[in-house]
Amino acid sequence: MNTYKRGDWYWLNVVVNDVRYRVPLNTKDKNKKSDLAQKKLEELKKLRPDSAKQAKAYGAMTLREAVDAYIAERRNRVSAGMVKYWKAQAPPLVAYFKTPLKKITLGDITDYQNKRLDAGRAPKTVNGEVSVLRQVLKHAKLWHRFEEYKSLINDKEPVGRALSVEEQQRLFEAAALWKADTPLRRVGKDGKTYKLAADWQYAHAAATLGAYCGMRMCEIKGLQWKDVDFAAGLLEIRRSKTPSGWRTPTLNSACSEVLGGLYDAARIISATSPEHYVFPWQGGTGTVDPTRPMAGWRSAWRSILKQAGIKARFHDLRHTAVTTMAEAGLPD
Repeated sequence: MNTYKRGDWYWLNVVVNDVRYRVPLNTKDKNKKSDLAQKKLEELKKLRPDSAKQAKAYGAMTLREAVDAYIAERRNRVSAGMVKYWKAQAPPLVAYFKTPLKKITLGDITDYQNKRLDAGRAPKTVNGEVSVLRQVLKHAKLWHRFEEYKSLINDKEPVGRALSVEEQQRLFEAAALWKADTPLRRVGKDGKTYKLAADWQYAHAAATLGAYCGMRMCEIKGLQWKDVDFAAGLLEIRRSKTPSGWRTPTLNSACSEVLGGLYDAARIISATSPEHYVFPWQGGTGTVDPTRPMAGWRSAWRSILKQAGIKARFHDLRHTAVTTMAEAGLPD
């Protein structure tokens, strides 16, 4: 048993009945923490908490069963992107860990790390996979047995970067070509121009929101018209990677212009209801379903990059926004 501080407040860290508890002592007074910790410990010893039952139930599961159960419990409290991430990272883990969760050891995790590295996987990839295992074990109240765990050292340079001013200019000049009367508007197997023009328009709007509002791709896809306040010049972001990403950024003239263009296009097909998505789903035949979010704009984004003559990831626009704000002395 030990106590520690989160900010100015004291917390208790203790294992009772093979279950790890980290609970607040609700005091800032150093002289009171010991008595409160002992009192809290006695309370935990007397209880038969759900967490103990949860640890027993999860401990008997295989990792495949535990991941499925974890996703089923958590899916309504996290973003769809997080659920997708868990599912994407799980296959190599469940292929390696065949024993029940309670029998997994620190040596097993270390061996998994080494085998994945030997298979050519990057340290960052392996750490991401093990992070899913860690989340499941924490949820099962079993992670306290792995306090000596060390993540792999990632010695590679970070992939993310901020675009230079000159790159931004070239990028947005290329992205704005959907508005011009160029051959780009007349390319299409069916002889129609709407599909290609719309792809570029959506990619242009998404790039603008990424560069000026620092929005993630999942946040852009999740935008609905009820989240856009043209009168106040505000955007409500309530669909993010985590709730900490919820925010209300202001719209500059560039953002207002691209969103206004999307609204005009949506009005033509009666897709401007508050619950309709700003970036609606589009089928291969040109059909549009505004009640579903768009799958993405990868092809148009690649075309824009090729036209601009630069190499960048879409997420680099978020890095660009954060860097620009930091250089200007503005808070995120």
